[in-house]
Amino acid sequence: MNYRLNITFRSLAAILGGYALAVASSFALVPIFMYVFGCFKADAVYLGTIFSYVFYFSCVIFSFNRASVLLVWRDITLICLVFYLIHYIGTIL
Repeated sequence: MNYRLNITFRSLAAILGGYALAVASSFALVPIFMYVFGCFKADAVYLGTIFSYVFYFSCVIFSFNRASVLLVWRDITLICLVFYLIHYIGTIL
């Protein structure tokens, strides 16, 4: 793959994939904080939003650390799906 195209796809994975991962993690962490740690809903939303920045920045670092761009997109997609599954299960409870 061309070097510039590789950097472009990695940058898109870092920006767009990181945003999707941050949103998914903030949705998934709210029921975890509420049911596991016994937080109030407002506190759980606040903590979930704060911890979503950690997932965003780790995704940015991860997207330039992996050997292949396809592996980066695959891993970001799988992690987002797991977070959305946790959110879905948390809303059922």
